[in-house]
Amino acid sequence: MDRDFIAIGFVVCLLLFLLLGVPIAATILVLTTVGILLVANVDPAVAMSTAFFGQMTNWGLTALPLFVLMGELLSRSGIARKLFDAFAVLVGRMPGGLIQVNIFASSLFAALCGSSTATVATIGQLSLPQLRARQYPEGLVLGSIAGAGTLGILIPPSVALILYGFAFNVSIGDLFLAGILPGLMIAGIFCIYVAIRHRTGGQGSDMVVPAGASRLRAVLSLLPLVGLIGIVFGAIYRGFATPTEAAVIGVVGAMVLALVDRQLNLRVIVDALKATVLFCATIGLILGASAALQVAMAYTGIPRTIVTWIEGVNLGYYGLLVVIAAILIVLGCFMDGLSMIVLTGSILLPIAQSAGIDLLWFGVFIVILVEIGLITPPIGFNLFVLQRISGWQLPQLAAAAFPFLLLMLLSIVILTIFPSIVTLLPSLL
Repeated sequence: MDRDFIAIGFVVCLLLFLLLGVPIAATILVLTTVGILLVANVDPAVAMSTAFFGQMTNWGLTALPLFVLMGELLSRSGIARKLFDAFAVLVGRMPGGLIQVNIFASSLFAALCGSSTATVATIGQLSLPQLRARQYPEGLVLGSIAGAGTLGILIPPSVALILYGFAFNVSIGDLFLAGILPGLMIAGIFCIYVAIRHRTGGQGSDMVVPAGASRLRAVLSLLPLVGLIGIVFGAIYRGFATPTEAAVIGVVGAMVLALVDRQLNLRVIVDALKATVLFCATIGLILGASAALQVAMAYTGIPRTIVTWIEGVNLGYYGLLVVIAAILIVLGCFMDGLSMIVLTGSILLPIAQSAGIDLLWFGVFIVILVEIGLITPPIGFNLFVLQRISGWQLPQLAAAAFPFLLLMLLSIVILTIFPSIVTLLPSLL
């Protein structure tokens, strides 16, 4: 059968299944089975089960559940309240007041838990009542929570970066380093935007911020959290530990911090373990299905066909990036970002390699596009979380988050013009 026809049929069926709401793992397995039956004299069950088993027994994946467990322990042990209170003291006098606190607290909480939805839910529940009481413009408040919450999958430890490294065979340690400066840059852009909006809008009462000893106490309260991040990543980058071993250190550190704060109990541990198992079971099924998909791709030659199409069109480097960005933004409207990374990896990897794109830079590029998907309806997970917290409707939340979506697109342009922002830390360390 003509490979061009198979490639077109694959894309059409993929979009159709996603629009119908078929689970992504089931979609991948069905398309994989059909693809192998069409072009190869191979038993699909044998090929898929072999690929599935090989993926699930890969040692490199062990860092994933450990970092997830670290984040679950921290998010359930009152760490977010400590962060919010500390930043309220330290940055509450900035233009935008408590909205700036949202961004700072979300950035550091994201570095501790690695989850965008957890960041939005936790910081949102803490800040929204106070911001409403002080009559801040609610659209800007909710937009800032949705936008800053996306930093959870860029600032390490990032589940998205771990999955990208696994799918694209890129060092997870290098990806963690690559995500630091872009994450801080996006947070800075958000802060500047909030300050400008607050000054021009002139709404919301400023906080009464204590000075002196209160600021010192705020800094001291942050030191254990910053120290945990430093120990975990220092162990990786100094070669003392692999990402998996560093994740174990992070889990132990999270338990120690919760114990010191008297927040650690059997319920917290059990709930964190249950959430970790549920998350990793879902991702594991998708990862296993993606391994089977890679087998089907090898048999059908779809990636080679797509690469040939792109070379024939002669888009050029920047034109190719625009097309990839547009495709991923559209996909982000219909599927969650982690599934999108896994699903598109076998197609985007040969395309990136043929175009000479730095895979380290490409990882940050893709993760930012995944971030955009988190605040893009109809499947924007951050918007759904905010809908439960705020009572606003999804279209209103999407409109409130839209300026932050544009700011993330601006950050992609900046990183494209200055790629060294991504590659600087990995090259130095």
